[in-house]
Amino acid sequence: MGQDYDLSASFLNDQQNEMTETKEFDGSGTMILAPSELKLGMHVSYLDRPWGDSPFPFQGFKIETEAELKKLKETCEYVFVDAENSNRDYQSYFENRASSKPEEEPPEHSSTQTILLPTEEEFPAARAVHAELRHAMIECYNESSAGRPPSLTRLERSARAVIHSVKRAPDALLYFVRTQTEGDYLYRHGVACSIMLCVLGHSMGKSFQSLKQLTIGGALLDIGKTRVSKELLNRPRATQLTPGELQQLKRHVERGAEIISQVTSEGGPIVTMIMSHHERHNGSGYPRKLAGSHISQFGKMAAIVDMFDAMISERSYGRRATAYEAMRHIKAQRDQDFEASLVDAFQEAFGTYPTGSLVQLSTGEVGIVIQQTGSRLQPRVYLLLDTEKKRKCEFQVINLNEKEHRQTVIEKCLKAGSYGVDY
Repeated sequence: MGQDYDLSASFLNDQQNEMTETKEFDGSGTMILAPSELKLGMHVSYLDRPWGDSPFPFQGFKIETEAELKKLKETCEYVFVDAENSNRDYQSYFENRASSKPEEEPPEHSSTQTILLPTEEEFPAARAVHAELRHAMIECYNESSAGRPPSLTRLERSARAVIHSVKRAPDALLYFVRTQTEGDYLYRHGVACSIMLCVLGHSMGKSFQSLKQLTIGGALLDIGKTRVSKELLNRPRATQLTPGELQQLKRHVERGAEIISQVTSEGGPIVTMIMSHHERHNGSGYPRKLAGSHISQFGKMAAIVDMFDAMISERSYGRRATAYEAMRHIKAQRDQDFEASLVDAFQEAFGTYPTGSLVQLSTGEVGIVIQQTGSRLQPRVYLLLDTEKKRKCEFQVINLNEKEHRQTVIEKCLKAGSYGVDY
């Protein structure tokens, strides 16, 4: 076919409603605020839900009336505020707010049953959350690269937004993780690990506090690499490293733990995650060759997620695996590299064909998995190409777990670039 597709933009373009907004979201000038913190003259750029599910008739607006403030308080748990387009009188307020401690999350009501949104309905909010997480993480890494202790304030706020999005529709953020692959691998990997750990923890029934630790910890797993030579990090092949250089690279674990332990007194679980995400269940990992129960559960979860994303990511060295191949590899390491019960939990959360997988169906059509359905082999699939491998004219998502489509199965998982679909 010879034509590449921007899959995230393609999905948004194909819908004839509020989800057609496709401009690149820049979270660098954005702050996440609770409705109680909003004031007249602030510019709301995104909500914590699709615009179509709100009482506001337009996307992005400056708060002009008390009635709009009241609607925001009644509708949202948090909103994204664009500091640059807000009244200039608030500049000092935004600066002070950025350095203040995030509000405590209210107690959860475990008896409330969460109804998941279809992935496409969460897309606008998820896109903003994904961008803000990336900017918050880059900010931390840049501070560390400059030799300064990173502030975790913005990352903590971003983690809360990630958790809320995951609770509404976990596959929306996973879709952006898999289809937005430009930029430095270090940052892409951190964002992916952060979101995937949140999704895994949510699937396992973890508390809000635990989800926050997993989300923040995932973003910071490799912050120690900011103190490692870029030449080593970007070496075309790991086999080109001398034994001494390899040891220097592995020290990013201890350096990362040291960096984070110095900036927070509440980071015990996060520091432990950083220290143990390269340990292995059978004791073959590093830096301490811990095994079995001597590795924290968060560390074991991080090890699985870190390995999975590394296998399916575009890197400076190594063959890129499909998500299906990576899942098979993780399963093959049950009770070897990874604890069997957590491998099972990982597959339960992400499916045999994880969200973002490019797949070919038994009909000959090609699509991308956009949502798990509870059946590991029968996800919802966004169809891109018809049976002749030509671009479909209309937006179409099918649920392979619904009766009318159960005769259609996933025939194989495709590599990025197949039939001109690259990501």
